[in-house]
Amino acid sequence: MTIEELRKIPIVELLAHLGYQPAYRTGGGTQWFYHSPLRQDNNASFSVSDPKNLWMDFGTSNGGNVIDLAIALNGGCSFSKAASWLEEQYRAFGDTIRIEDIIPSEYCGGGIECIETAPLENPVLIGYLQSRGIPPEIGVNYCGEVHYRIRGKMYYGLCFMNILGGMEIRNPFFKGCSGEKAPSILTLEKTSKTECCCVFEGFMDFLSYETLKLKNDWMITQEQTYDCIVMNSTSLVRRTAPFIDVYSKAFCYLDNDEGGHNAFKKLEELLPGKVESCSLRYADYNDVNDYLTRKRLSAH
Repeated sequence: MTIEELRKIPIVELLAHLGYQPAYRTGGGTQWFYHSPLRQDNNASFSVSDPKNLWMDFGTSNGGNVIDLAIALNGGCSFSKAASWLEEQYRAFGDTIRIEDIIPSEYCGGGIECIETAPLENPVLIGYLQSRGIPPEIGVNYCGEVHYRIRGKMYYGLCFMNILGGMEIRNPFFKGCSGEKAPSILTLEKTSKTECCCVFEGFMDFLSYETLKLKNDWMITQEQTYDCIVMNSTSLVRRTAPFIDVYSKAFCYLDNDEGGHNAFKKLEELLPGKVESCSLRYADYNDVNDYLTRKRLSAH
C-alpha cells in the first residue's frame, strides 16, 4: 500500500479491529470519544474526527493521522515499522468492519432489542469473565447471557439484572443496558437483610469481590458476609441511597478516580455516619477488578 492509501485507513475501524469501542459520539455523529488506547484514561478523552480521520489525546495533547497513531500504539516505533504494521492490520479487517456497525460502548435505551435471555453457558462469555479474573462458577451464579439486536444486527453478552427488570449488558467490546437503569440488590435471604451491606459501582467489581472472598483475601473483603448493592452507575447515587439507608452501615468499594470519590462524597452527604470508604484497601488500583487482575494504576 502507498503512504496515501495507508493514511486513508479509517481510525475508528482500526480501533474497532483492535478491540476499542467508542464511549460516545458528538458533532452529529462525526466526533468519536474513546478511553485512550495509549494510557490509563477514565474520562474518555481520546477524540477521533471521522471526516478528517485525525485523532487527539486530550490527556497528553498528542495527535495526528492514522500512521501517527500506529507509531504511538507500537511504543514510538519507526515510520517504516508502523507502516508495515498498519498494512498488516488493515489486511486483517479490510472491508469487514464498517463505521456504521460500530456501537458506542456506553449504549442505553430502546435501541437494544433483547431477543432471548438464558443461563450463562456461552464459552466466549465465560472466557471473557475469566480474562477479568472471575471464575465460571461465580459468573454463572450471578449473570445470565442475552442475545440482543441493535440496528438489525444480532449480538450476545453477559446480562446482570437490576431491581426494575432492566439489565446491564457486557461483552469484550460492548457496555450498555436494556430497559430502565436502576441499582441491583443481592440479598442473602429473601425475607431478611444483613446488618451491613457492601456497595459497588458496577457488577464486574461485585463479581471480583465475590472472587476475592473465595480466595479469603481479607485485606480487601469483609470477614462477615453481607448483602450487596450495585449502583450500576455513579449517576444513580441518589436513587441508590434509600436502599442503603435500611442498613446500619455500608462498606463502599468505589473507584479510585474522580467519579468514585465524588459518588462517595454524595453518599456521605445523603447518609451521614452510615457509609465507610474501602477504596484505600486497593489504593494502587483503580477498582476492585483491577486489584483482582493486578492491573495497577499508571504512575502518570
